[in-house]
Amino acid sequence: MTTILRREWLIFIAFALLQAAAMVWLSSRFSAVSAAVIVVATTAAGIVLPGAVLGSVARIRVLFASLRWWHALWAMLLCSDFVFRIRDAQTIKDNPLDLWALYRVALVSAVGLVLLWRVALRRGEWVNSLLSGLILVMALFPLAGLISTAWSVFPAWTLYKSVELLIDIAVIAAVVSEASGPEDLRSLFDWTWLLFALLQCSVWVGALVAPQVALEPAPGMLSFQLAGVLPSMASNGVGHIAAVLSVVALSRLLDRARGGRPALLYWLVFVSSMVTLVLSQTRSALTAFMVGAALVVLLSRRAVVLFTGLIAAAILLIATSAQSTFLEYFRRGQDAQMFDSLSGRTDWWGFAWQRLMERPLSGYGAFAGGRFAALEQMGDQSTSSLHNTYLEAMLGMGIFAVVPLLICLAGTWLRLLRAFLSRAMSAVESGLALEAVGVLAVLTIRSMFTTDIIWHPALPWLLILGFGELLRREWRRADV
Repeated sequence: MTTILRREWLIFIAFALLQAAAMVWLSSRFSAVSAAVIVVATTAAGIVLPGAVLGSVARIRVLFASLRWWHALWAMLLCSDFVFRIRDAQTIKDNPLDLWALYRVALVSAVGLVLLWRVALRRGEWVNSLLSGLILVMALFPLAGLISTAWSVFPAWTLYKSVELLIDIAVIAAVVSEASGPEDLRSLFDWTWLLFALLQCSVWVGALVAPQVALEPAPGMLSFQLAGVLPSMASNGVGHIAAVLSVVALSRLLDRARGGRPALLYWLVFVSSMVTLVLSQTRSALTAFMVGAALVVLLSRRAVVLFTGLIAAAILLIATSAQSTFLEYFRRGQDAQMFDSLSGRTDWWGFAWQRLMERPLSGYGAFAGGRFAALEQMGDQSTSSLHNTYLEAMLGMGIFAVVPLLICLAGTWLRLLRAFLSRAMSAVESGLALEAVGVLAVLTIRSMFTTDIIWHPALPWLLILGFGELLRREWRRADV
């Protein structure tokens, strides 16, 4: 025992001397604070990463053993959304199908052909699933979009985007039709978050390889916003993924029913995602995360923790300089006019509303109204949408286009919240419901500033919608 203790002390002393030497070397090249941060971060990574890697490898092995045909379709839908070039509205009109557009069309078409092939083989249970419950209500949106092709300002765009979203919805219908219960859907949750984590990793790889592209210059405290390089991803998209992953990791850390799960892995995901979220400077995503996190903490029956955190935050903001620091970060270097206009969004929305009043019942064609009837008319050739789900939907298909979206959102919220009142849920169901509520909170708030629930591929939203629909079908079978 004495020999072992001596060996441990020798290792500890050698490690301390190594850290001291690293501090001295780094201090000659950086400031003392930067050197300390580098040493502490490197040490923490050396301690945490091996365990996290082992935990993630074990989880991935289990996940890959449970993969089915629809997991591949899900990944293809995500990959089809990768952007490798930026086009303006005029370029799209001049050449709608360039090489990368063909890449996207090919992947989405392959997914659609697989679904049709299953119908031909009499394995088309997804059709009945598509025509039932909230999935049917959601499908009404792209179906109405197909009709709006007749009066669209860009018919080909409306036609393709409507078919694209309908295929996305058909895939989640197929998943729900083959799942025997919410437990079967757990693998799709894990698969989705794994794909998102890989995307987030690609952002950091881009930051290391091409920092001049990934760190977009921006006024404000940080002087840059983190963006994706390959595939190209705006800072808003980076922040969105980080907010979702942060809420998921937090919910799994708080869910004691998931005993035996690698907590170290989720801590790593949570910390890395929070750093990504902060560096992206995506204000709507940060706000959405805070609301989603508070809801997750509350529903995990930790109201005392939430109340204590709110009190601590209030004291910090009132009694220290944290308030001015946070406001400086949150303003992102913008003047009062730009900040109050939500980075110019209110100008888009005001003009789009005027355009909508010219065609309040029909709109200008699904998915085409925002970009080609409003933004392009304002002289903005590069922005792809109005950054508001509901105004985008109305400008495309009239004021009643938001009805199916609101029904789906409200219905999914009610089903998930009802699940927490049920005492019959299994540990897996309660865990999935907890993270689904957190993610849905993020999506609901972000829907005011993005089009993520109606824009291909909308995977997080369709995943939560499918989970809520599966719960409904489970309850209906239990009542029979």
